[in-house]
Amino acid sequence: MAVMRRRGVQALAVALGLVLAGCVSTSTLPPAPVSEKEAAQYNMELGISYLRQGDLKTAQARLEKAVSQDSSLATAYRALGLVYERMDDIPAAEKNYRRSLALAPGDPDTLNAMAAFLCLRKQETGEAMRYFDKALAVPESQSTSNRAMLLTNAGICAKRIDLGRAEGYLRGALAADPGYTAALLQLADVAYERGHLLQARAFLERYLADGRATPDVLWLGYRVEKSLGQAAAAGSYAERLKKEFPMSAEAGELLEAERHGG
Repeated sequence: MAVMRRRGVQALAVALGLVLAGCVSTSTLPPAPVSEKEAAQYNMELGISYLRQGDLKTAQARLEKAVSQDSSLATAYRALGLVYERMDDIPAAEKNYRRSLALAPGDPDTLNAMAAFLCLRKQETGEAMRYFDKALAVPESQSTSNRAMLLTNAGICAKRIDLGRAEGYLRGALAADPGYTAALLQLADVAYERGHLLQARAFLERYLADGRATPDVLWLGYRVEKSLGQAAAAGSYAERLKKEFPMSAEAGELLEAERHGG
């Protein structure tokens, strides 16, 4: 079975260690800056907040201002990397991710951001896995990173080269956080690809107990139940996919499969 697939459940998460989680307002902003370093921090936090809102141009401007005021802000460079990545400016994204990594070479979130970028954007899986493993080697006592997220990201990337290795990371994620839905979904995908259909069903059912049904999820459910010979259950997933996400690529694949008796 080929490990590399045209599409799968792919959703690497980048944790920025961000300060401002909501919209920009006078109640969420820090006090007005009085020094150059404080101004840099202020602009970084503003830029991160705009990034969270999806205002990439404003985020870019604020974050570029922040690093011009204080070139030691690893988090600002990391956020800039994500801004440029979302703008599809891959060279600029890599430049900023690598600058962040040079400033904070032992920070798990910085290593995760670099690894996620290399895995999904540059298809450099081997180098990405080295960064994931370096992030995971940081003792939990010295890190505030979400370990379940790091392990899940490593598992998603490892799916490209070794499904067994991917499963190991993903089971580690569940050991770190038994309710981490992203790991449950990825384990369902891996189990399906390995032909472990009952496991795939069990992980998917656990995911759906708390997670959101998306086209990828419903399409996976359909394929699992179809492979198990459960026509009624497969039909239920199919109807949901066509009704809830009629314009999705997965709905198109379903219709194509149905036309060919699949």
